[in-house]
Amino acid sequence: MHFLRAGRVPAPEIDAADWAGDALPLGPLRGRVVLLDFFSYGDPTAVLTLDRIRRLGEHYREAGLVVLGLHVPAYGFERVPADARREIWRLGIPHPVALDRDFGVFRRYGLANLPARVLVDAAGMLRGWTEGPGQFEALELAIRTLLREANPDREPPPRHEPADDLPRPGALRWLATREIRFGEHGVGFGPPQVEDEGTAATGGTTGGGTRAFEMPELRAEGRAYLDGRWTLGPEGITCADDEGGVAVVFEGSAVHAVLSPGEGDDGEGALVSVTVDGRGVDPEVAGADVEIRDDGTSEVAVARGRVYELVTGADFAVHNLDLRVRGRGCALHLLTFGTREVPEAS
Repeated sequence: MHFLRAGRVPAPEIDAADWAGDALPLGPLRGRVVLLDFFSYGDPTAVLTLDRIRRLGEHYREAGLVVLGLHVPAYGFERVPADARREIWRLGIPHPVALDRDFGVFRRYGLANLPARVLVDAAGMLRGWTEGPGQFEALELAIRTLLREANPDREPPPRHEPADDLPRPGALRWLATREIRFGEHGVGFGPPQVEDEGTAATGGTTGGGTRAFEMPELRAEGRAYLDGRWTLGPEGITCADDEGGVAVVFEGSAVHAVLSPGEGDDGEGALVSVTVDGRGVDPEVAGADVEIRDDGTSEVAVARGRVYELVTGADFAVHNLDLRVRGRGCALHLLTFGTREVPEAS
């Protein structure tokens, strides 16, 4: 968390409208501390921390904190206003959210990565910012400092304690397999990396093109292997036939995937079967977007581009993930793998 002792420049104005079409200017909020949450609903890290932002906003609202969201599209499917509004509504975000479609506000604040949080003091001055995941302890301390500055005679409420279903600050966690990005996004995500030939796809390719892949018997941990014909593009890989496969050996306890039905979709979406360690996902650890069939198989219906929860709360171990995509044009953009706290020694 970067925090300024005193305001040096006024916070840039927000000229974007919220999902209902209403403007979100900062001027009328003078006298209150403002937390700006820059996020992408196609970013699993941002989506998983939305609830913590909501709880902070609720906890400090009466003390003078206002939360505003700024949705910055990391993928092309997030640029459609109607789809963005629908997803923001589905996520249940209680505070206003502006749609920063052209990255104008994002760039005006000099940001380079998502998610990002910016603090504006009661005088409308830029005072603090953070980019990337975590740092909620420092963010809350900065909020409390600005609230005391705005109201010296009024002590903020006690510090917010994270709920049992949220990660504990400072807790020791196992190191999970790194996320696998299947494209180059242009919002501080670095250059693409892909092998010109072979069976492994560890990122995207600027050249694109459609290639045929065969699944190898031996697979390295942390790499994605493809089966069938896939088109490699700047934002992800797209199934070029009616069916294709993706396999990953990962170490972790949860899996999230960013999927979209693709521009060529006929409106019916796509189906992705999910197999973990050779069988359907166990109902006890199945993600919210997984449907368990009567025969024990598990599937995800991809109706629009967003983050899909595949596995949650599994034992932290090495697992084999297999995705079978049924639907020409269905795109896979990102896979992320969750971790768990290390048990305390007895």
